[in-house]
Amino acid sequence: MIRRAFALLTIVLLSLNTGCVTLRTPGFATPAPERNWPATLATAKSEALEGRFNRADSVLATFALNYEGSSEALETAYWRAIFKMDPTNPDASLPAALRSLDAYLGDHRPRQHVIEAAAIRRVAGQLDAANKAAAEALAQAKDATSNAATAKAQAADANARAEAKSDGAQSADNEIKRLKDELAKANAELERIRKRLAAPPSKPPG
Repeated sequence: MIRRAFALLTIVLLSLNTGCVTLRTPGFATPAPERNWPATLATAKSEALEGRFNRADSVLATFALNYEGSSEALETAYWRAIFKMDPTNPDASLPAALRSLDAYLGDHRPRQHVIEAAAIRRVAGQLDAANKAAAEALAQAKDATSNAATAKAQAADANARAEAKSDGAQSADNEIKRLKDELAKANAELERIRKRLAAPPSKPPG
């Protein structure tokens, strides 16, 4: 009887020990990327909320490098894109966000945010197109302003040349008038001399 009780107690203890091991084994058997990802993501989110986007991105990039090829490493592409699109991020970059989203959506492994990433990718694409259109319009406006300034300068130069020609013509007219006046004076003096020569000599007194 004692032996049977002892045997039963032994079985119970073994079962309890086995149970304890069973409870712990999944934790130890869980792959490192899966174990470390929740804490890594929480850290990255905390850094982003504090405005330290570069540190948040660095945390995610380091995780992706350490656990390259894992599903969790793929998730870093989604979150890095989110942080790169945040307008409060001093280093925000739509092109960088688009590259991350494209890499995330182009992967065929299981992903947690496919629907969200696809919607955000469409929005980011529209924003990028709008930014490019605005930049092109700004460049065209600058060209138009430059062309207008050049045309204005050319018009001013043409006016200056026209005024110079006008001044030159006026000077020429004045010079011609002066020469005509001098010629008239010379002709008048010549006429007086001619009349004087044509007059008969006066007789000497008797």
